[in-house]
Order: sequence, then structure tokens, then C-alpha cells
Amino acid sequence: MNLNQLMKKLQPVLQPYEIAGETIYIHRPNGRDFAKCTDVAQTLILCAKDENGDPIFSDEDIDGRINVNSIDFVIQNEIYAAIIKLVNDSNPTDEVEKK
Repeated sequence: MNLNQLMKKLQPVLQPYEIAGETIYIHRPNGRDFAKCTDVAQTLILCAKDENGDPIFSDEDIDGRINVNSIDFVIQNEIYAAIIKLVNDSNPTDEVEKK
């Protein structure tokens, strides 16, 4: 068994999501981050990435990231709703190959 291959298969998959004419990538939270997704801002920080899988939001002003608190709440809520939809639409039995 190749544990590295298995680990990659078990990680949340990045899904493209278009917002304001730009594509970001969202995913369901992983097991480590799930408990930290306590509000809209934290969920966006943990579950919205760029095309390289790097976080695009932060809760402070950091070079190379967008301060999530500085964007319109309607936009925050739209991205958050898309992430929640990924969680609600998930069906682990569809994602795991059975033998």
C-alpha cells in the first residue's frame, strides 16, 4: 500500500468556483480544520484557495492574501454558501472506490 497515494486520495478536492469574474478554488474542510470553521470568515480562510492550493484569505493584512474582513459580507456569504453546499452534497460512498 502506498500511503502517500492514499493520503492524496483522501484529502478534500479543490473545486473551481467563479466569483466576480475570477476563479477561486473551494473545498470541504479536512478533519483538522473542521472544528475551526466556526463562522463565515474562518471557513473562507480555511476552505478557499488559489490555483496552487494556497490560501487566498486571511483575518489580517498579510501580503499576498486578502483580508476576509475587508470584503463585502454578501460576497463572503456567497462563497461560504458554496462551501457549505460541498459539505451537504458530499456522499463519501460515492468518493471511495469499493471493491
